[in-house]
Amino acid sequence: MNFTGYNRMTEINNNLAAIDLGTNSFHLVVVKPLPHNKFHILDSGKVTVRLGTGAIDLDAIKEDAMQRGLEAIQYFKKIADSQKAQIHAVATSAVREARNREDFISLIEKECGISINVISGHEEARLIYLGILQALPFYNNQILTIDIGGGSTEFLIGKQGNVFFSASLKLGAIRLKDRFFSTEPLKKNHVEKCRRFIRTHLNGILAETKNLERELAVASSGTAETLHMIAMSHFRKKNKNLEIVTKDEIDKIVKLLLSYDTAKKRLAIDGLDEKRADIIVGAAILMQEIMNAFQIPELHISGYALREGIIYDALNREMDKLSEIRKQSVIHLAEKFHDPRIPRSGASLHIADLSIQLYQECLRIGLIESSGENDPLLLESAAILHNIGLVIAHSSHHKHSAYIIRNTEHLTGFNLHEIEIIAQLARYHRKSFPAARHPEFKLLSDTDKKRVEIMSSILRIATGLDRSGKGVIKEIHLELNDSLVTAVLALNEEINDADPSLEIWSAEMKSELFEQTFRKKVSFRIHSVSQV
Repeated sequence: MNFTGYNRMTEINNNLAAIDLGTNSFHLVVVKPLPHNKFHILDSGKVTVRLGTGAIDLDAIKEDAMQRGLEAIQYFKKIADSQKAQIHAVATSAVREARNREDFISLIEKECGISINVISGHEEARLIYLGILQALPFYNNQILTIDIGGGSTEFLIGKQGNVFFSASLKLGAIRLKDRFFSTEPLKKNHVEKCRRFIRTHLNGILAETKNLERELAVASSGTAETLHMIAMSHFRKKNKNLEIVTKDEIDKIVKLLLSYDTAKKRLAIDGLDEKRADIIVGAAILMQEIMNAFQIPELHISGYALREGIIYDALNREMDKLSEIRKQSVIHLAEKFHDPRIPRSGASLHIADLSIQLYQECLRIGLIESSGENDPLLLESAAILHNIGLVIAHSSHHKHSAYIIRNTEHLTGFNLHEIEIIAQLARYHRKSFPAARHPEFKLLSDTDKKRVEIMSSILRIATGLDRSGKGVIKEIHLELNDSLVTAVLALNEEINDADPSLEIWSAEMKSELFEQTFRKKVSFRIHSVSQV
């Protein structure tokens, strides 16, 4: 099946800017695209925002942190605008977990005109991996990547751009500081409690990755760079420019840091950024425990991370190269929840094809005025996944499907907003129409509510047109005559004695939302392929 959501091939001429809204810092990079998905960095920036605090859940973004974040984005926007760069902004742990994240996102959009994509930890790990591959010559190596942020740590094992494992743990420099080192001076028992806490959290991913090969390990972002600077300043007599930190150096760094029992005293350590003096202890212990757990003798340090990954991903999106990644992640999720004992629980590829045909026909005859950039992709994905909830129960399986989609770790290449739209389309493929009394639907913008109504009405008819599951209907052509839409259906000639009566009856039963949405009546009739 062809994913029609990816049929764009364009040359990139405009400069691009990536903004990474992290828990500790916001980062900016502005680039000029070059041939072969390469880029030249024009400008960059960093602002320490401390957007999130909290030992267990980051909970909420406080008013003063929102203001700091807004000022940082306004500053970055001026830089990007000066370079006439298109901005791609991504938010991670602090925004992802905050209960008032929509307030912050709306503030940024209102004041700066910038849309923020909130991404999952797994998508964050993938983008970091893409960034690392732009910095280091490890494309053909199977590598473990480690990125310690303020609120979370991302792990990934990949080779040649393929991801074999990814995980995001709620272990970060700020989170560990708030939980174990919020008071001074440092206490030995707090250090030991921190170590035990980290080891407990690492056990799961150690078990999951024990059979995966790792040729080398790469660490990225602020913590890794700071540890590298301290190593060069204090423990490196030779090869001072070598972008590697050894296990022995990390052990010495942790010992050095623990010898200073306050953040103020730590300011005397060469190579330590003063803005990290209060959070570096937990971060360094975390890196030490990771190297111990994975038996890593040395870490390669990458100067590129999430923001460069955002740029590379944006280039790939524009050049139509994310199609296979997204398509395969959707198919993989459908197959993961396929139970051969349950009819129609697998990937609904034919329904997806019918859905896109209907969508394109609605565009052609003017029922849909314009297509959102990713709407065909989201509809197609929802069509493939709409029945995965059957593995839980037939009753309310549309709700089970939506739950699985929202909470899966397998939809690679999608941001959280896109995943939510896919989930709601699956939710409304049957039973209740989208309604304001439904909490998730109520949270959508008016534009997104309309998108869900349109696409779920199409998906309902498509599921009806494959009611038997035999692929009886092959093609759909719509005719518009005043207040009537006629769906002219071509049968699949490869099916002998195909009887479409069940499909037509089911589609008629499922047309009410479509008729309500477009304010047109719908009828169905059979025609030959040649006449269509």
